[in-house]
Amino acid sequence: MEQKIIDLLNEIPDSVNYTDIAEDLDAEDISVSRIEQLRELLINSDDYIVFQAAKLLTFWGDDYGFNALTALFENNKLNGFIDHRLNGYDDTLQHVLRAFIRYWADKSDHGLGTLTREKLFPYIVKIIELANTQPFGIDSLFGLIIDEDFKEYIPFLKEHLISIIDHPEIHGWKIHDVIELFLKIEPDFVYKLLDEKGKTLKDFNFEE
Repeated sequence: MEQKIIDLLNEIPDSVNYTDIAEDLDAEDISVSRIEQLRELLINSDDYIVFQAAKLLTFWGDDYGFNALTALFENNKLNGFIDHRLNGYDDTLQHVLRAFIRYWADKSDHGLGTLTREKLFPYIVKIIELANTQPFGIDSLFGLIIDEDFKEYIPFLKEHLISIIDHPEIHGWKIHDVIELFLKIEPDFVYKLLDEKGKTLKDFNFEE
């Protein structure tokens, strides 16, 4: 990858001391020129560069980036771009989910939260469904359910827990995290499912 592209994707302005991650830059620290150059990467670049540029722009609330990222999604090209740093499995969709959530937050700040929420729904549902069988995490979504009342995902997350609870060898701490969510919003669902499975909270690293 050319150094210019690496810089566009990763550079932090000298004046910034609150983050060393480009995704977390505040709007006032992102130049118009940088956004325009990243948008140019969305055209006629290889899929990896398109993905990286689209993901970063989506974090920043940019519609061009979002449209490019969802186009990759719809063409089944969102896989194999990011490996989990410790366990090596494909973690691409965990990063995509985080980008979608930040995109919603930016749009919500500009009065477009409801429209964006509806636009994101089919993509986030698909990510949840893929997480039913793949090891990547989706816990970045849980804050929206607790803090922003995104109840539309609760039925899909119930199916998610039902799908993963018997497979700790694949899903590990994901099971604990989803149980923890439902203990806050629908504890009866958790206890009923655990009873059906002959399990207790202790089996999933909770203290009773």
